[in-house]
Amino acid sequence: MQIKSIQFKYLEYENHGQLSESFRELASFAKKATEMSYAPYSNFYVGAAIRLSNGQIIKAANQENASYPCGICAERAALFSLADLFPNNKIEAIAITASNKANTMISPPSPCGLCRQVMAEFEILNGQNFRLLLCGNNGTVFQFESVKDLLPLSFDPKFLS
Repeated sequence: MQIKSIQFKYLEYENHGQLSESFRELASFAKKATEMSYAPYSNFYVGAAIRLSNGQIIKAANQENASYPCGICAERAALFSLADLFPNNKIEAIAITASNKANTMISPPSPCGLCRQVMAEFEILNGQNFRLLLCGNNGTVFQFESVKDLLPLSFDPKFLS
């Protein structure tokens, strides 16, 4: 038996002002997307924004339903829209932000397991890593260089071959 560990690195910014102009813009789009959330049950409003290699930004918000499994997270809504609208463009970065009814969220949100898996497969389809920003409400921002940092042992489509 061997004990092994998986480590990853990420950048932590104290606030949005420390981000590059490009990342600040992307975080702003994600924050704006939270206004499109339909979250009457959880009061947890999530926005995602994706910057493509052609400069286009796709944004989406979480959408809930009284039958909970029928909803969709912002990350997957944005990625699936991207697949339909811009299938041949590479993803450069994704920003995700969230707020709650009391607007007390400062810490960056962490994507659910489903979203991590979908992002991991999109990274494979992308043919290159893309940056991932997890943004608090004008507070801390985490920057990851790859989705693999959040889901290091993801299920890979090659397992099905």
